Amino acid sequence: MAVVISPAQAQAWAGDSLVPQTEARNAAQSGRTVPFAKISRQLRDRYNGQLIDAAMYSQDDGGYHYKVTWMDGEGKRLLIKVDALSGKILHIRGE
Repeated sequence: MAVVISPAQAQAWAGDSLVPQTEARNAAQSGRTVPFAKISRQLRDRYNGQLIDAAMYSQDDGGYHYKVTWMDGEGKRLLIKVDALSGKILHIRGE
């Protein structure tokens, strides 16, 4: 699955660094992070709707998270931050 990032989303949380796609894929394949496909299913189950875009970011503490732009079943745009290690939703904007 291709993971892309929009300029608006890139500014959503300051201090994060975009993880190159090959590094993100390697982290998921090695089990260091939850695969994005699982995160996407979790969001679809919770919010219906569809993925607009997403990317993995690294944090200053060495952790990773996904920033996801999602269109819910009612057409509302959500910006969601998900911990890439646990799959836990950390923050949602737009609810």
